[in-house]
Amino acid sequence: MVITHKKTRTFLFKIKASLFVLILFLGLVMHACSKGQIIVPKVTPEPTDLRLVGKFVWYDLFTNDLQSASRFYEGLFGWSFSDTASKEKVIKTISRDGVPIANAIHIDANKGNVNDCLWLSYMSVEDVDRALMVAKKNNGTIYMQPKDLPNRGRVAIVKDPEATLFAVVTTSNGDPPDQGLIQNHWMGSELWSKNPEAALKFYHLLAGYEQRLVDVGDGPKYRFLVKNGQTRGGIVKIPWDDVKPNWLPYIAVEDVMAIVSKAKKLGGRVLVEPDKTIREGRVAIISDPSGAVFAVQQF
Repeated sequence: MVITHKKTRTFLFKIKASLFVLILFLGLVMHACSKGQIIVPKVTPEPTDLRLVGKFVWYDLFTNDLQSASRFYEGLFGWSFSDTASKEKVIKTISRDGVPIANAIHIDANKGNVNDCLWLSYMSVEDVDRALMVAKKNNGTIYMQPKDLPNRGRVAIVKDPEATLFAVVTTSNGDPPDQGLIQNHWMGSELWSKNPEAALKFYHLLAGYEQRLVDVGDGPKYRFLVKNGQTRGGIVKIPWDDVKPNWLPYIAVEDVMAIVSKAKKLGGRVLVEPDKTIREGRVAIISDPSGAVFAVQQF
């Protein structure tokens, strides 16, 4: 997606990556699991035995206001926020039509000087440890070493050479199957990069992505990230010095204008309004009330 809106520069993607909180969260999960308590749900309710490398199969929301986040996403997409099996108050399971699709984790700005809210994308890989070796060899950074989580699989947190934060996972129950675009469900994630060519090389080595270039009007061609013939994401070149590289999650919607209007009423902030010059006006970028950023695209 090519974006030229100058107004977004003051707000879009001012994320410092709340890594301290991520470590606390994973530590909490492991502590609870050691007591036989289940914190996180399975990535897919039924075993699939699928390994769809390069697909984004899970998302975590880190927010400083779980109550407001719950109201916002329930009102916007009809998602539900429920207690985890261990009744841990700082972690909620987000479900769509009764099927878990994400977790929401409360972050406390008074602990660890953490105040940034964000969505974290989980990329499926064949082998987490092997993926980390590739990342390190190609100037990536391993921030959280691999951990085995019951129900979830093996996970780790990585920063790419531009310090872009993402997670890798080898699911224990298999990856969710491809089902096409589903209303109010994840489409994948888009990488905002200062150097798309270098980023493509890094992620090609890590997950085997190839690029497919598509005309999007008068601007440069859009780069889709493709694995085994399936589009898994995209890459956008950041045009401004003060916008940091990030993975931006996308959610499929039936009516982007209705979603934008509803998001505003629910206390969200629309960073990029639908514009006919950007994917025929079918895309918007939104910040929830706590500042976590995501995109919606009409299908």
